[in-house]
Amino acid sequence: MKKFFALALIALTALAFTACGGNDDTVDLLIWGPHGGQEFLRAAAEQFEELHPDVNFNFTFGVVSEEDARERVAEDPGSAADVFAFADDQLRDFVNAGLLYEVTRNLASIRARNMDNTVEIATLDGRLWAYPQTADNGYFWYYDRSVLSSEDVRSLDRIIEVSLANNRGFTFPVDEAWVGSSWFLSQGSIGVAADGRQIVDFNNANGLAAAQAMIAMVESGAWVSGWANELEEGIGTSLSGGVGGAWMSTTIQERLGDNFGVTRLPTATIGGRQVQLSSFMGIKLIGVNSQTDEPVWAMDFADFLTGEAMQLLNFEMNGIGPSNANVATSDAVQQHPALAALALQNFHAYPQRDVGEDYWTPVAAFGAGVVSGEITIANLQAMLDTMVAHITGN
Repeated sequence: MKKFFALALIALTALAFTACGGNDDTVDLLIWGPHGGQEFLRAAAEQFEELHPDVNFNFTFGVVSEEDARERVAEDPGSAADVFAFADDQLRDFVNAGLLYEVTRNLASIRARNMDNTVEIATLDGRLWAYPQTADNGYFWYYDRSVLSSEDVRSLDRIIEVSLANNRGFTFPVDEAWVGSSWFLSQGSIGVAADGRQIVDFNNANGLAAAQAMIAMVESGAWVSGWANELEEGIGTSLSGGVGGAWMSTTIQERLGDNFGVTRLPTATIGGRQVQLSSFMGIKLIGVNSQTDEPVWAMDFADFLTGEAMQLLNFEMNGIGPSNANVATSDAVQQHPALAALALQNFHAYPQRDVGEDYWTPVAAFGAGVVSGEITIANLQAMLDTMVAHITGN
């Protein structure tokens, strides 16, 4: 990016900026994205240029993964990309460091077209800081259709009943904090205090009911300990199904063939009523550099890049799960079973953005206590209080 510090030069170029987006009638935009997304970025840029035939764009592309974006931008914001992709758990750091240009254009459309929870992830203190682009980091339910019907998998109670009747088990790793959190997320909430401490309410009456239901599942006789490897190896033989992520889809589909089934997580009986089990979700965002010389064009390109047409194109080219609500429920995505199931589950998913490092170990330890039998109905409230104390630091 070129930097212009002379006030006289800024005054002289203001008219050209308004009309064309840059001085010398050229709009220079540096775009960063992952290696596997470079072809898509170039295709999007070409279509963007076609929409603005009177503007001379000079697009440059660089390979920077979403995971590395925070470090690379912070190294030298002035020479970093105008528009870049990043992981949602970096948003707070980006904002606190002043590295993102707040989204101020086309706000109503951006909020309306994306799933609500993806917009929530991109928002801090009521202000939108980035553009949701994907929503494909999460989990859902795989099942063997020769054992369970599409109606059976709506309810965990029914999954247990049918699995036992067919001498099958299922996996739901309560000692894996990311997945085990489903029980508490369906009843509670996670937040961040002003001093940065984690806030959770998992030890209230709702949390107690959720933990009781978790114990009931583990003691059902159909529950089997294990996570990804156990599900991939056992489904179709000893297992009727279980919780998994999109990355497991190919292996499980090869095992099950025509009996391959996927859907959102089931409901569970919690506190005497059927409650939809929630999940964590992670997304990828598109950000605009706060030091860009082309804030209007950078925002307009980021907006275009994450719009409905481009999210559909990204899915078609790279199999990327969309944050756009229309694309997520489109025929194209629905024909991709794993992403279709994830899209359904994401309507019941909790943003992972504000989950800190102090959260995971206590939740995993609680789940491990349930599995081992150390945690029982008798000591449940005390163990929930201990878990929450370790998470919040109180």
